[in-house]
Amino acid sequence: MRKTYLIFLIILVSSTNIFAQLEVEDTLLLAFKNYIFWNSSSELEMGGYADYGKYGATNLGDTDPSTCWAEGSEGDGSNEFVRFTIPESTLTLRIRNGYQKSENIFYANNRLKNVEFELFASYEPSGYVTESHNGFFISEVLATSNTVLKDTLGYQDVKLNFNWEEINEEMSRGHTFEKDRFILKIKILDVYKGLKWNDACISDINVVPNPYFDLTPDEHGLIKFSANKTDTLFYNEEYVYQVVELSPDLEWIIFILMPSDIEDSRVDTDYKLYNTKEEKFIIPGDLTLLYGFIKKSGKMHIEGSDKDFNDKTILLKDL
Repeated sequence: MRKTYLIFLIILVSSTNIFAQLEVEDTLLLAFKNYIFWNSSSELEMGGYADYGKYGATNLGDTDPSTCWAEGSEGDGSNEFVRFTIPESTLTLRIRNGYQKSENIFYANNRLKNVEFELFASYEPSGYVTESHNGFFISEVLATSNTVLKDTLGYQDVKLNFNWEEINEEMSRGHTFEKDRFILKIKILDVYKGLKWNDACISDINVVPNPYFDLTPDEHGLIKFSANKTDTLFYNEEYVYQVVELSPDLEWIIFILMPSDIEDSRVDTDYKLYNTKEEKFIIPGDLTLLYGFIKKSGKMHIEGSDKDFNDKTILLKDL
C-alpha cells in the first residue's frame, strides 16, 4: 500500500510539473514613448520622472544619435540594464552603441561590449497606471542569449537568437499573458572603456521587422519584403510556383512547381527547397517528395520520401 501511494505521489508531482502554469514573477513600471514602453535599472542625472530625463531610457526609441540612455551607477555600467517591449517573433535589433552625438563623445564614454538578452512574457492590466508610467506583470525568463556588440559608430544589426517556436509552446502554459507582445531585458556584462567618463551609454535601439515572403502576382517568382526594401529573389516564366510551407525560422521554403504552358494535361508535381539566407534552391538529399519541417533536439529537419517512397528525415544544416 505504501509503495502504491509513493508511485501515485511521484506521478502527481510529475504531472504538476508538466502542466504547471506560466505564472507572474514580477511587476514593472514602464514609460511610453515612440510606440514602445521602456525602463532601466538607473540613469545618469535623473530628474523628475524616471526614464524621461536627459539620459533616460525613452531616448533609445527616438532614432536620434545626439541623445542616449546613460546608466547612473557608480561603476562602469556592468550589471545595469534596460527593458522594453518587443513584438512576438522579433529576430533582430538595430542598435547604435555608445553615445553617438559625435566621435569624440563616443570614445569618451563607455560602450557596451558583452550583453545578455532575457525575454519575458508580459501583461498590461487595465487601470495599473501612474502619472508617468504603465504597469506590467511579467513572467519568469522565457529565453536568454548573449552577444558581443561592435565598438563602432553607426547602426549595427544584432541577432537575438531566440527559438520562437519553443517560446510559443511555453506561452501555451500561461493564459494571463499577451501572445503578441513581450518584454526584452538587455543586461550589460562588460564594456569598452571610455577615455574620459565611466558611464555606459546606448544611443538607439530599434526593432527590425521580420522579412516576409510572397509570390509574384503571376506566381512565377518570389518576393522578399523587409524594412524599407523589396527584392525579387527569383523569377522564371517557365514555371508556376506554389508555397507548401515556410520554416518557423524563415530560412527555408518548400515549393511545388509546375510548367507554365500546361493546359489540361496531367503533369508530375515537382518539389523544390529554397534557402532564403543563401537566396538559392538547395538539393534536399535524395528526397523527391517534401512533406514539411519538423524540429528535433532543437534543430530544424525536413521530412519527405525518396523515389522508392521511403519516408526520411534530413537535418537541414547538413544540406
